[in-house]
Amino acid sequence: MTTDLARVTTVDLATRAALVDLNARFAWALDLHDWDALPDILAPDLYYLSGEREFHGADALIESFRARDEARTTRHGLGNLLLTASGDGVVTGRGSWHTFARNGAGAEGVPLYMVADFHDTYVHHDPGAWRIARRVIVPVFRDRTRAPATKEDQDR
Repeated sequence: MTTDLARVTTVDLATRAALVDLNARFAWALDLHDWDALPDILAPDLYYLSGEREFHGADALIESFRARDEARTTRHGLGNLLLTASGDGVVTGRGSWHTFARNGAGAEGVPLYMVADFHDTYVHHDPGAWRIARRVIVPVFRDRTRAPATKEDQDR
């Protein structure tokens, strides 16, 4: 996918700050397993695609996170966030995310799990609040052996 960066319509600083904050809250919700924070971050009619896993609706995505092994340790980070105003309370974004992950507790030997491009659509949902309405995650580098384990995997 190529992007003509010269034609990108940037957003105002307040919107940029709000969307950077929204993404930080998403990352921390994942890293802290704070699934109850996600309804304030995700649009109810969310579309979310991560590799081969596709979700329709925030509730479906949240339930998939709840099904993961709680011992998973992660830290997510975002860089190179490009934002484009689309009008009518809609902004598209593209960012480079990295994730360090370990299936289990512990702070040693935690390798890079994935670097991915996130293609997002943000909507101005409630007065003063932005939500992630669409997120398509395109892995650039990934170690599949570090993929999230589910509680069912633990029982096998």
